[in-house]
Amino acid sequence: MRRFSRLVSLFVGVFVIAAPTSLIGRETKVSMKLWNRYTTEIIDNEVTQSKLTLERGYFRIEPTITDKIDGRFNLDFFSDETSTTGGGVRVKYAYLNFTEVLPIPESKVSVGLIQHYFGFGYDWEYITIEKVLEEVEGVAKSADYGIAFCGNLPSDKGVYSVAIYNGEGYTSTGSDLDVTPELLGNLRLTLIPDFTFGSSVLYLTDTDKLAIIGLGRFSKGPFELRGEYLIQDRDDFKSSGLMIMPILKLKDIINIDVDLVGRFDMWDVNADIADDGHKRIIGGLNWNIVRDAKDAPQVMLQIQGQKTIYESAIPDINLAMVQLQWGFSNIFTQ
Repeated sequence: MRRFSRLVSLFVGVFVIAAPTSLIGRETKVSMKLWNRYTTEIIDNEVTQSKLTLERGYFRIEPTITDKIDGRFNLDFFSDETSTTGGGVRVKYAYLNFTEVLPIPESKVSVGLIQHYFGFGYDWEYITIEKVLEEVEGVAKSADYGIAFCGNLPSDKGVYSVAIYNGEGYTSTGSDLDVTPELLGNLRLTLIPDFTFGSSVLYLTDTDKLAIIGLGRFSKGPFELRGEYLIQDRDDFKSSGLMIMPILKLKDIINIDVDLVGRFDMWDVNADIADDGHKRIIGGLNWNIVRDAKDAPQVMLQIQGQKTIYESAIPDINLAMVQLQWGFSNIFTQ
C-alpha cells in the first residue's frame, strides 16, 4: 500500500505544480473525489470482515479546448486485497465531446472511453453506498469504449442517446474483447413537472444479449422516489429484477441537511432455475456536511446498513457501512 500511496502522491503533486503553465485550452478543471469506507460484514451471526478502505478515488481532468470541444480524463484508484501494493489504478474515462458538429441543436458526439448510457448508471449520484442495480448485477458497466450521439429535446422535455460500444466495459484489456460491438439507445422524458421516465436498450450480438430497462423518478418537495425494472435476455438464460428507492430530504422539513435513504432490490438470476434469486434491503442516512457552489455534496457522511437475502441455501449477508465521501476541484485558465 505504501508504494501505491507514493505513486498517487507523486502523480497528483507533479500535475498540480505543472498545471498552470502546461494545461491546454482556454480552461481546465482539475478535481478529485474520494470514498473512505469502513465495512463490517456479518454472516451466520459471525463477523467475517471488518476493514477500512479507500474504496474508490477519482482524479479528473476536464479541459475546455474551444466553444465546441471539451473533454474528460479520469483515473480510478481503488483498494485491492489481491494486490501486493494494496491498491490499483485504471483509466475510467478518456473522451472528447464535440458539440453541435451535426446540424441538430443541443447535441454532441462523444468519442473514447465514454459514459455508458444505460438506466440510472450514467448519472448515478452515489445516493447509496451500493452500486446501482444494473452495475451490481453485472448487466452494464458505467463506462465503456465507444462513440455516442447525445442531445436534449426541445423545451427541456428530455434527453436521448444513441451509442456503439466495445461491450465489455472499462476494466477489460485488448485480449478480453469480443469481435462484435454493443448497440445502445437511451431516452428520458420529462413531459410533466417533477416526473421523469424513460427506457434504455442494449444489444450485444456475439452473446445474443438483449437488456431493457424502464425507469422513473418523481420528486416533489422533500420526497423523492426512484425506480427501475430490468430484464436481460441472453442466448442461454433470462434474468429480471427491480430497484425501488425512496428518499426523504430533511433539509426541506427541519433545516438539517440530511437525507434518509431506503432501497429495495430484487434479482432473479435465471428464470429457468428455481431459488437462484436474491433480495437486497438498504437503509440509512446521508449527511451533506458541505456543498459546493452548484449545491452538490462536497463532503458527505453516509451511514447505511445492507442485507442480502438469498432464496437458496446461501446464508444472508449483512453489511454495516460508514463512508466519508469528499472531493475538491479547481479551474485553471489561460
